[in-house]
Amino acid sequence: MDGSELNMDVSDILKELLKNHSMSRYEMEEIAPQKFKVDVRTRWKCQFGCEYYGKRRSCPPFVPETDEAEKFLKSYTAGILLKVNYESVESYMETKKELQKLLVEVEGRLVKRYPMVFTLFPGGCDLCDECRPDEKCRARPTLSAMGIRISDLGVELGDKWLVSMILLE
Repeated sequence: MDGSELNMDVSDILKELLKNHSMSRYEMEEIAPQKFKVDVRTRWKCQFGCEYYGKRRSCPPFVPETDEAEKFLKSYTAGILLKVNYESVESYMETKKELQKLLVEVEGRLVKRYPMVFTLFPGGCDLCDECRPDEKCRARPTLSAMGIRISDLGVELGDKWLVSMILLE
């Protein structure tokens, strides 16, 4: 299957789900995850400055270190970068939660065709109010926890884009 066929299949599913979740402003692009350079500084920013550190399974120290994250990313040859726009600071959290729910749903829809499909969240998981070890967890690592800088993806802080990734092959 060539990249355009891959993108067509996944983008159709994404467009349908985004519409159902009322996210009308988004951008998608096919990516090669193995080409991303992991930056250990993103993990330090998580540890020193983020309220989610040590509290969410999507965040350090609950996700593998950057050397393991780099091996993980290099094991994928195809993926989709998904950026969803949030309108205002007030709508940020609601949009983020909706996008996180959507990403878990995307995995469920694609797992038969892409058994190793895996999503990366835009920011710390907010699917539950707090992490409970006895509950089935739907959290996925954040881009930052994996060592990916969103500025390397063309997004700067304050641009009002939530950035996530869907790893396929």
